Amino acid sequence: MRPKLSVSERSSRRVVITGIGLITPYAVGREQSWQNLLSGKSSTCLLDDLSNQLNRPVVGGVIPDQRLSSTAPSNQIPFQTEPSIRLALKATEEAIQDADLDLNLISRESTGCVIGSSKGGMASFAQMAEMPHMSLEDQKQIPSNFWLQCFPNAASQSVAKHYDLRGAALAPVSACATGFSSIMRAADLIRDGVCDTVFAGGADASLLPAVLGSFQRMGVLATDFQSSQEACRPYDKRRNGFVVGEGAGILVLESLEHALNRNAVPYAEWLTGGLGSDSTHLMQFDASAESLAKLITGILDRARISPTEIDYINMHGTGTQINDLYETRAIKNAMGAVSRSVSCSSLKGGMGHLLGAAGSVELAFTLLAMRDNLVPPTVNLEIPDPECNLNYTPLKAEPKEIKKAMKLSFGFGGHLVAGLISKWDPSC
Repeated sequence: MRPKLSVSERSSRRVVITGIGLITPYAVGREQSWQNLLSGKSSTCLLDDLSNQLNRPVVGGVIPDQRLSSTAPSNQIPFQTEPSIRLALKATEEAIQDADLDLNLISRESTGCVIGSSKGGMASFAQMAEMPHMSLEDQKQIPSNFWLQCFPNAASQSVAKHYDLRGAALAPVSACATGFSSIMRAADLIRDGVCDTVFAGGADASLLPAVLGSFQRMGVLATDFQSSQEACRPYDKRRNGFVVGEGAGILVLESLEHALNRNAVPYAEWLTGGLGSDSTHLMQFDASAESLAKLITGILDRARISPTEIDYINMHGTGTQINDLYETRAIKNAMGAVSRSVSCSSLKGGMGHLLGAAGSVELAFTLLAMRDNLVPPTVNLEIPDPECNLNYTPLKAEPKEIKKAMKLSFGFGGHLVAGLISKWDPSC
């Protein structure tokens, strides 16, 4: 049994990120996704089948390989494994390999996972809705526990089971901020001494008529675009909505001591994070952006970091009129005159909004930006909105050393998450 940590030991435990696994609309895999993002091109396209069902052109960020085809032959059972689970397992596998983590040499009791989804297994719900139309013979072939795939904790439970993890297994749900809030919760588990290693992030598969139809009714999907690749335009004067994508971003977080003991080389250190809320409206935020500005100020104060030390801000940037302006105002209010010189970007113009996976995927790209000293571009930002007047890195990636970065993530209902990471420096 591991000795319990004292309060002072817990509070001093530093958290580092050592592995990245990515499945995105750009590619299956971390490095190909990153290179395609840097190209400045969009991966979004028209979804013909869904467009027909919704009676209007619908654009989506589609992942390759038919959602990573199920390992079960389609003629064996009528129902297939929930796609968000397959995405999470594949991304976790890559993250473990990237961290060079030998699972035979670590404690399963001190290894956990925090993997969330914004809604749970919507594809599985859709399959179950077809049950009344199936033959009795087909229904008999459906596993009795298939309905468990519908739960929001299904991906986290599946990863824990697959790798025989016996530490904490959690599944935060905070709408589109889920992926990033999962990373923050994982860091807390390590700092508190609950775990030494945590696989954390988000996975979401939402290209379904019910999901897209609900967003269509809410009026948040992109419309009036000439090309599907230009549909989502964060911070552009013509912006009018986002594009839904699918994917997963899983990171390996470890205590610094654990990582150094196995000679791992971290990407970055997690400094601090903060949670907030803006309950103004289900889909909108307070125009003054006071809640988010206070959240940003709070994490900077806790980390004892000046706004002048922030080299890059990875923004939420959905491409909706109100939210892009809200985020811009918050940064300006929190960081003052410095805000105009900080490099920023939103990644949703090129890959769509990955909903519950967005925050963790975008944080993963932020880590790669740190590694390669490149600020990724805001795709489709051609006609800047005069009120959105930060340095959003339009259209092309820019070389820049990134030592400290901030990530922002929001969710319907007013969820706010902000966090800070620092490039790994072995001398510190």
